[in-house]
Amino acid sequence: MTLPGPPTTGAPLRTADRLPLGTLLLLAAVVFAAVTTEVLPVGLLPQLARDFGVDEAAIGTWVSAYAVVVAVGALPVTALVARWPQRRVLVGLALLYAVGTLAVALTDDHRWALAARLLCGLAHAAVFSVVVAVAVAVTPPRRVGRAVALVNSGVALALTLGVPLGTAVGTALGWRWAFAGVALVLAGLAVAAALVLPADAPQPRASGAPPARPSVLGELRRPALLLVAGVTVVLMVGHYGTYTYVTPLVLQAGVPTALVSLVLLGYGAAGVVGLVAAGATGDRHPVAALRLAVGIVAACLLALAPASGSPVATALVVVAWGAAFGALPSLLQLSALRATAVPDAAPAVVNATFNAGIAVGAWTGGLLLARGEALLTTTSAALAVGALVLTLALGRGRRARPVSPTGRRAASLEP
Repeated sequence: MTLPGPPTTGAPLRTADRLPLGTLLLLAAVVFAAVTTEVLPVGLLPQLARDFGVDEAAIGTWVSAYAVVVAVGALPVTALVARWPQRRVLVGLALLYAVGTLAVALTDDHRWALAARLLCGLAHAAVFSVVVAVAVAVTPPRRVGRAVALVNSGVALALTLGVPLGTAVGTALGWRWAFAGVALVLAGLAVAAALVLPADAPQPRASGAPPARPSVLGELRRPALLLVAGVTVVLMVGHYGTYTYVTPLVLQAGVPTALVSLVLLGYGAAGVVGLVAAGATGDRHPVAALRLAVGIVAACLLALAPASGSPVATALVVVAWGAAFGALPSLLQLSALRATAVPDAAPAVVNATFNAGIAVGAWTGGLLLARGEALLTTTSAALAVGALVLTLALGRGRRARPVSPTGRRAASLEP
């Protein structure tokens, strides 16, 4: 995304060497709400299917079709909004999310609900490019890495906490209140963005004419980046093939309906632990940490079928699964950053491949679930093992040196 020109307000956005925490936390909250919107149906499948008069696989398309829109639309939509002021774009995207999510809460027609979900997917296609661009623009250069990590924490928290919180609200008050609540949060974030973010972000400039900057698409020729993309796609297909239908799987294992939200909250709480562990180990041992997390996900998916006869065993497996998956978004992002010379390429590739995996996983998961739970979880586990095998090739060869926003080569990320 091209950053806008100098600000008209007169005050520089980058001051001293401090992180602009208020702005970064707002951006992280937007990311949290966006990803929560994407995965919210996962914890509410039975209620949604019952009220719309369709089967659970049909509701699963709410996730897969959404992800298809994101995967296909990310590049063209980002290119379009790159010409507009970032604050205006972010406010518009948050409002688009709010309108689409509220429309789902208000409609009784499955087709209109799916159309509203696709509208949200259109907003999701651009939101990551915008928030990362704003984070880079308002952060001192030496702190950009931490700023981007803080913004991306919204992804991990949404994946680990968004679904259980939405499930708890949906179970207690009804699924419509869960969607309406997220819509209200998104509308509030739109107002906050209009008030907090600067009208324009300064274009980072070096003295003299900036050197030519490698393109994001050009970075796709890097084998290491393509390998990270492959790991992400295969792993997400396996993970989301089962995770999209985790609620009916937990119910069929004998967990009472009233306790399903607690199991998912356990998944989310364990995911936060995994996120913290990823932050502690990712800088020094990123590849080893990624392999460990992927291996645990594979083991948990494989254990779901034999554990299905015991509600306690199933709950424990789901919690361990959440701990491992909570670490993965950060570790995959870090692996992508280490594989490319253009920092913008990392979130673009991870976002596109993540959502491609979600789309394929949610769709194939519905087909496999119709043929039996054991087939679904075993296939998902096999895909996770395949992703683990791919990670064995990571970390070989020289790592790319990143390019700063000015186009200059930055210092190597090697510790």
